[in-house]
Amino acid sequence: MRNTNVLRKLKMYGNHTKGTFDVYISEEIKAALTNELCLSHTGNIFDFNRFLNQLNSNIPLEITQETKINNLRNNRNIIETLGVIDEVEKTILIGQRHLSIGHPQDKTLRKLYLYTNADPKDIDELIKLLKKFNRTVAWTSEANKENAVDIHKLISSLS
Repeated sequence: MRNTNVLRKLKMYGNHTKGTFDVYISEEIKAALTNELCLSHTGNIFDFNRFLNQLNSNIPLEITQETKINNLRNNRNIIETLGVIDEVEKTILIGQRHLSIGHPQDKTLRKLYLYTNADPKDIDELIKLLKKFNRTVAWTSEANKENAVDIHKLISSLS
């Protein structure tokens, strides 16, 4: 929340096949949202449920991948604080690695959208190939950026 500088995680429960999703908002979250909107001391009556219904009706049913990726890239600093990106200090792509155990983690692969300037279609292709061959990407810190690789070379090496 930009006005109050508060970051909250909300749990969403849903059913993809039915297309239903619910977010449960505690009194603490409700108070934080009310403060964020500067509505706590206005003297006017604020109907929180009406607000949520209006907010819900304005959420698009579909979001293009281009819009999602642009939002990810534009909000990189916020996303880094959420803990959903693996090894957030490593942002320079240096190659791909074979996994002998397990499978590529999405939190490692989604870094491709944030920290490369590659076309999202190329990233999709690379992720598809990495998963097919049970490989992941390797990252390093900014101090080692001379070891950076081009995403197209990775795609070629896996094709």
